[in-house]
Amino acid sequence: MKIKSLGYITIESTDITEWEAYAKNVVGLMKNEDMSDENNLFLRMDESPFRFQVFKGSENKYSRGGFEVASKEDFEDAKKQLQDLNISFQEEGEDLAKVRCVSELISFNDPAGNSLELFYGRDIEKNEFKSSQDISGFVTHGLGLGHLVFGTLEAEAAHDFYTQVMEFGDSDIMRMRFTPDPNDPESVIYFMHCDNPRHHTVGIMLAPTPPSGLIHAMVEVETAEQVVDAMDRATSNNIHISSTLGRHMNDKMFSFYMQTPAGFMLEFGYDGIQPDWDVHETTNSEAPSYWGHEFNMPEA
Repeated sequence: MKIKSLGYITIESTDITEWEAYAKNVVGLMKNEDMSDENNLFLRMDESPFRFQVFKGSENKYSRGGFEVASKEDFEDAKKQLQDLNISFQEEGEDLAKVRCVSELISFNDPAGNSLELFYGRDIEKNEFKSSQDISGFVTHGLGLGHLVFGTLEAEAAHDFYTQVMEFGDSDIMRMRFTPDPNDPESVIYFMHCDNPRHHTVGIMLAPTPPSGLIHAMVEVETAEQVVDAMDRATSNNIHISSTLGRHMNDKMFSFYMQTPAGFMLEFGYDGIQPDWDVHETTNSEAPSYWGHEFNMPEA
């Protein structure tokens, strides 16, 4: 199963206008006017029709992640592999495929209960992408949207699923304690890559699943200045800064974290490394960052 990239995510929201303001005034995304309506907001960050779909619902949370394979042949091979492993999946119809702007897709859950979609044949948007905040570009070409980090108490089962079923590779395994007390339990985070050079596309953290359904998503821009500008915009728009600027040890990302209207965090970064997987050896980080990334989570 050769997963090319994370193609899109879908998000449930009780207030789509809040997401529209956040995307426009803080993140710098572009609304796809042709696809959006009063119940759905489609947000662009490149030539894809959308990377974020926000739909009206009764909760604020992450909903699904859509992962891309390269061809119809790879898509059919993936379905056969799931069948051979007795992993149930739903063949989605043409109506949903049209909404997702893909040729075909299926949906299924990982062992942690996260909803995933698998697709091929994504459309290309004819209209040029123009950031609402003059961002020169998001780093997506050949790499996909960015990455997702899930929290689950079923971390080992989820890790096995992504590496053995979806055939992600381990990029980095981090074991750490959240407090200085050596008697507190150790947590682990598995950072995994798919069939592209981005350091990780999925992370699995041993932690309770947050109410938002996701710990964080990441988007990447082309300069450090654009990261700082985004942090300034977040502050001026009263968006909670969940983590100060910092530099990660594993993927070397220069970034900060902020809250989204859905409750999960958005990491906004620059300068992530792109390893050569033919020679890369799985690393073992002992700390998240060289410097910075001091977290200050909002009250529930």
